[in-house]
Amino acid sequence: MAKGKKVYFPNLDGLRFIAALLVIVHHIELSKGEMGLPNIFGNGVDSDYQIGTIESVVHVIGKLGVVLFFSLSGFLITYLLMIEKERTNTIAVGKFYLRRVMRIWPLYFLIVIFSLFIAPHIEFLSIPEYDIATVQAHLWIKAFLFLFFLPNLLMVGLGIIPFAGQTWSIGTEEQFYLMWPWIMKKAKNKMAVLWTIIIVYLVISGLLNAHLSDGYIYQLAKRFWGVFNIDIMAIGGVASVLVYEKRDRILKVLFSKTTQYINLAIIILLIGLGVHFPVLHFEIYGVLFTILIMNLASNPHSVLNLEHKWLKYAGKISYGLYMYHSLVILIVLKTLQKMDIYHDYLLYPLSVIVSVIFATLSYEYFEKQFLKLKKKFVIVDSGAKV
Repeated sequence: MAKGKKVYFPNLDGLRFIAALLVIVHHIELSKGEMGLPNIFGNGVDSDYQIGTIESVVHVIGKLGVVLFFSLSGFLITYLLMIEKERTNTIAVGKFYLRRVMRIWPLYFLIVIFSLFIAPHIEFLSIPEYDIATVQAHLWIKAFLFLFFLPNLLMVGLGIIPFAGQTWSIGTEEQFYLMWPWIMKKAKNKMAVLWTIIIVYLVISGLLNAHLSDGYIYQLAKRFWGVFNIDIMAIGGVASVLVYEKRDRILKVLFSKTTQYINLAIIILLIGLGVHFPVLHFEIYGVLFTILIMNLASNPHSVLNLEHKWLKYAGKISYGLYMYHSLVILIVLKTLQKMDIYHDYLLYPLSVIVSVIFATLSYEYFEKQFLKLKKKFVIVDSGAKV
């Protein structure tokens, strides 16, 4: 590619919106449970649900939405870093960090500050199991963990903070961003390094799940490792290397219409039945999602087309959708109760619509101000067709 040429992967914005939607549906049912209302997780979110039931479907899609986000990040960030290395013979790690700061930090800290210091004092936003004393217990430890982007450690160690529970995945993403530019900058054989990361992650997972100890630190490490998911991003990175290096023999198979239809059918079938694999659950879905991403982004003969204006815009505001939706769901739920018109037929569409409104306003009037600053640190411009 010529230096300065913009990089654009079609369909990925639409896929981001779908990922956010999966998470929202899952969290609507969680919110109903927190408010003591009948919900799909009547037996608890960690219960085993029979495959083929609506309970099993809603149970799996929440984390799978995040797995889809992780797969997208691994694919896209890896590719952009490789292009930067090709064009400049290096990777400007500092500028990479500043780009991530401008995109992630403003909304992240807005939600964290609101959830930790403001929401607990608003009666309308109260949740039975999360009173002020509960939310603000160990307050400065929680603030410290949020400040240093360890909300995933906070979640497994001290529990969820209402309206900021979803930030656990932002922590995982930031930890990925912290190490990834260095890996891409130093690695001679990127494919070998990526496979090493995947294998090491799985080996450590196996050891942590072998019940070698009942000690607190061991159990904390086990729970943390379960939400670290760096291997999913590495799987996305493997796909990115395949596309970047134009490994045609492999791409010919993965880009064939037969492979696309089979992969899509498997994804629909597994999610439609709510299948949860006892072993390598997220990795299996991660591979399937990554094959889908490769075709949507890089295959001119993709059998799916998500390049619709409304879907592209919905994808652009998907970060806001992800960050605001927990707050919105509770506001909508309590408003419907107050008006004595509460029903799922209203709760679901209104939660999505109002989340879109919140995310749109945030994107246009808050996030864009920082995105303008982000452009100053761009080396590989993405967002327009190659």
